[in-house]
Amino acid sequence: MRPVERRSAMRSLIGLVVIGAAAGVWAATWGGRTAWFALGVAVLLWIYGLLVYLSVRRGVRVERLFLGPEHTFSNLGARETKPVEAGLLYVFTGESLSFAYRVSLPARGLPGVWLRFEERWVHTGTGEAVTLCAYAPAGFRGEARLTSRLAGLGRGVYAAAERTVTAGDAFGLLRVQRRSPAEGQLLVLPRLLPAAADPGAAFEEARRGKRPPNGASVPQVIGTRPYAPGDPLRRIHWRSSARTGELRAKELELPAIGRQLIGLDAAGAGSSTGDALWADPALTAAAEAAAGLALRALEQGLRVRLAVSDGRGGSVEAQGRGRLRDVLALLAAVPQGDPRPQAFAELALREALAAGGGAVTLVTARADAQLIPVLRRLPGRAVQLVYVQGPWSGGSAAAVESWLQQLEAIGCRVTVVSAPAVSSAPQIGGDGYAASGH
Repeated sequence: MRPVERRSAMRSLIGLVVIGAAAGVWAATWGGRTAWFALGVAVLLWIYGLLVYLSVRRGVRVERLFLGPEHTFSNLGARETKPVEAGLLYVFTGESLSFAYRVSLPARGLPGVWLRFEERWVHTGTGEAVTLCAYAPAGFRGEARLTSRLAGLGRGVYAAAERTVTAGDAFGLLRVQRRSPAEGQLLVLPRLLPAAADPGAAFEEARRGKRPPNGASVPQVIGTRPYAPGDPLRRIHWRSSARTGELRAKELELPAIGRQLIGLDAAGAGSSTGDALWADPALTAAAEAAAGLALRALEQGLRVRLAVSDGRGGSVEAQGRGRLRDVLALLAAVPQGDPRPQAFAELALREALAAGGGAVTLVTARADAQLIPVLRRLPGRAVQLVYVQGPWSGGSAAAVESWLQQLEAIGCRVTVVSAPAVSSAPQIGGDGYAASGH
C-alpha cells in the first residue's frame, strides 16, 4: 500500500478513535445509557474499520476472467476462448469492450464491505488513458464479480497500466485503497474496408500467372509453425505434430507469382505528425483499406506481405485466412514513429524490386509526387495503387485528379475508394461507461 493511501486510512481510524474517546469521556463524566451506548457503537465501528483495513492491507486478489465472446477472433477463424490475464486481447475499432473481474479479499465474513475497482489502460502511441470502473458489495465470502463495459475505442495498442481496489465500510467512514501494476495488452484492430477488397487485375495476375521455368513455381518447405485455424489439412506436418504433441503446419516459401505485396503509406493526409497522426482519419481509412486488401488476398490463397512506411518500417508476412490477425496487429500499431517525407516512395521501390514479379498494391490517402518517378522504374510489373479519398482530399481535388492521371499514363492501375463516414467520438460518462457487480 502506498504511503498516501496508508495515511488516508490511518486518518480514518484515528478519527474513529477520537469519536470513541469523546464518547468515553461523555460516559465517564455524565453517565447515562445513551452515552454508554454511543461508546459501545464507537468501539464496534473502530474494530470493524480496523478489520477492513487489515484485510485490504494483506493483499487483494484480482483476476481478469474473460473478454466477451462477441469480441474474440472466432469470426476470422482464430478462436480465442480461454480466459486471459496478461496476454493479448483483440477488439475491432468501434466495438464496445466488455471485461469481467473477480476481486477477492483475504478476510471473509465482514458484512457491508463495498468494493470499487478501477483498471487503467494507456494508448502506447498517444499516451491517452482509459479507465474501466465498477462497484460491487464483497458479501460474506469477501469476493465480488464485476463487469465493466466501455464504448468503442480508437485504433491502436493499449497497455494495462494500473489497478486500484478501494474497499469501504457500510457506513462510509473508512476508505482503504490498494494499487498494483496490471498486465496485458489490448489491440484495437482496424475495420475491413469492403470497397478496397476488390482484387483487381493485380490480384488476378498474381493468382493466375504463368508457370515460371525450371519448376520455380513449386513451393518449398522452409520449416513449421503452430497450426492456425483456417489452414488446410494438407498443410499439417504430421511428423512434427506427433513429436511435439501439438498440431504443426508447414511453413512454405512460395514463388513470387503467388505473393501479394501491400505497401501502406503511414503519412495519412500528409499534414499530421506525432499524436495528431494517430487521430488522422486519412491514416485510419488507409489502414482499413489495407486490411480489406489483405483479407481478399489471404482468401485467394496468396502469401501476403504488408510493409508500412512509418518510422519503424515494420512488415509482416502471412498466408491463410487464420493469419489475418497478424496483419491486423501490425495495422493496429501504425504509426510507430513519424514517417519521413520520402519514406513511402522508398518503400514502394524497395519492396517492388524484392517482390520478384509478384503483385504489388500500394495504399495511400495523399497525392505523393515522389511516387511517380519510382513507378517509372518498374516497367512490366503488376503495380496497382489504391487511393483512399475522403474529406481531407476535398480542397485539392484537381491536383489529386492530375496525379492519378499521371500514374495511369505510366501504366499503373489506379483504384479510387471512398472512406467510410468518420464515426463520432466515443461517449463518456454514463452513456459511455457501464458497470455492474455481484
